[in-house]
Amino acid sequence: MKNLKKLREETKNITVLYAEDDKETRDQFIELFSMLFENIEISFDGKDALDKYKQKKYDLVITDINMPKMNGLELIESLRAINEFQKVIIVSAHNSSEYLLEAIALDVDGFLLKPIDISQLENILFKISRAIHADKLLSAYHEELERDVEIKTAKLAKQLVTDELTGLLNRKALDIKLRTRGAKTFFLLNIDNFDSMNVTYGYSNGDLILKSVTSFLKEQLPDSSSLYYLGADEFAMVFGEVTSIEINDIANKIQNEVSKHTLVINDFNIKFTITIAITSGEENLHRNAHIALKDAHNKGKNRIAVYDENSPTEILQSKIQEYMPIIRKAIAKRYITPYFQPIVNNKTKKIEKFESLARIVDDEQNIHQPFHFINIAELTGMIPEITRIMIDKTFDAFKDNNFHFSINISEYDLNDEYLLDYLKEKTNEYNLKPSRVIIEVLEGVSANGVEHGIKQLNALKEYGFSIAIDDFGTENSNFERVHNMNIDFIKIDGSFIKNIDTNEKSYNIAKTITEFAKSIGAKVIAEYVHSKEVLDKVNELGIEYTQGYYFAEPCSKIIYKLEEK
Repeated sequence: MKNLKKLREETKNITVLYAEDDKETRDQFIELFSMLFENIEISFDGKDALDKYKQKKYDLVITDINMPKMNGLELIESLRAINEFQKVIIVSAHNSSEYLLEAIALDVDGFLLKPIDISQLENILFKISRAIHADKLLSAYHEELERDVEIKTAKLAKQLVTDELTGLLNRKALDIKLRTRGAKTFFLLNIDNFDSMNVTYGYSNGDLILKSVTSFLKEQLPDSSSLYYLGADEFAMVFGEVTSIEINDIANKIQNEVSKHTLVINDFNIKFTITIAITSGEENLHRNAHIALKDAHNKGKNRIAVYDENSPTEILQSKIQEYMPIIRKAIAKRYITPYFQPIVNNKTKKIEKFESLARIVDDEQNIHQPFHFINIAELTGMIPEITRIMIDKTFDAFKDNNFHFSINISEYDLNDEYLLDYLKEKTNEYNLKPSRVIIEVLEGVSANGVEHGIKQLNALKEYGFSIAIDDFGTENSNFERVHNMNIDFIKIDGSFIKNIDTNEKSYNIAKTITEFAKSIGAKVIAEYVHSKEVLDKVNELGIEYTQGYYFAEPCSKIIYKLEEK
């Protein structure tokens, strides 16, 4: 070989598996290959070669075609099933087109005929060795790249499950932990009034408060438990097997230590409290803890609450799950139906107005009362859609008569700021005078309403709609605000009217509200009038209008005349 030295530099580090069943041919080729390859392994038939290949990787396989047990072409097919990129050279005494075509179909890298043409061998080995070296370089690069990716991936993975501010495991890490099998006990810890701390001490100090609370909670952390920061003002602890007594002791100990602890943040000494929600089991731990936390906060701060499947919040959740599909369907199919209850003029004893009250009436004529779904609609943001349907259907019902009528709106309608434009559009569409329409708002809207809500009510008033305050006399009573709102009607809360004939306190409250209404030029409507005795007291107070079951229940049809009493 003219280029033996140069070729050996290319081939010496290549590992070779050589398969040849003929001893004489094998000995000749081994003598030749030993000058080129430092690492060469011999097989005496195709099956032996395949067994060796399964145990070890080779850069190059050189094989005869005709061999016992498994011929060279079958061997190549088996090798390619293991490694489709395996480099292969066929050495054969055969020169038939059949073998050549099969070798081409197997995509062999070289085909040598016996006796060997040295120059052809050199060309093939130069080509294959360079391809092998290129593959090794690429493989080494990929391995280095993979190692780098693994390191960066591990770092990124840690970042993904670690909160940057506190250094604690985060919500994602908690989700992973809670998905593992086995019963656990879960603490959800909430820093009470943390929003106020941020406002009072500043948000940068708020971050320092979180870090300080983190250090404090780490000190309280029992063995075999883990601590997580979930964002905002929430932390979590997860415990393995612990008894209920141990759990109560841990929770009480944390709160006792909190009561003795002061956070020193820059120049501020800050006292804080923590509400702890506890739940145990294998599923829905985070969700159940939030239910318990909600129940605790409904009662106050600085509490320990254990999840109860019969808690008010859980019952409300069940009700939401039950009624959300019903409400969605009712809105989509416009099952929202107005029922009309007459409002009687106490002097003339005639119907003068109606209140339009929402019901859901489905295709099977099942009737859902408002106490079933209004609260759910408020919580899920569907009230404005219900109000729009009520406006449409109520306006349609009153377009061919002269009665005045009231539509109930809520703070959610005011928050969406669509009412004035929508009511203008509908009065034009149904050819109704705005003066016939009474916009009835809960007292809480007027008492707690933000400025833009009050502005909307004033704009509705200026356009010609009347404004009524519903349920006046509850805990949100605000006489001054109502005085400044230029109200047309005040509806006394039914809890005072229904027993006005037997309860002196209720009578006096109704009297005070009536006198206040007269002082600001507003008319009074008494709700929940259910008997002649109650009506007599209402008339005694000089209340102008009456609404209640004594005269009529809400009905899907408009009643034009009262029955004789």
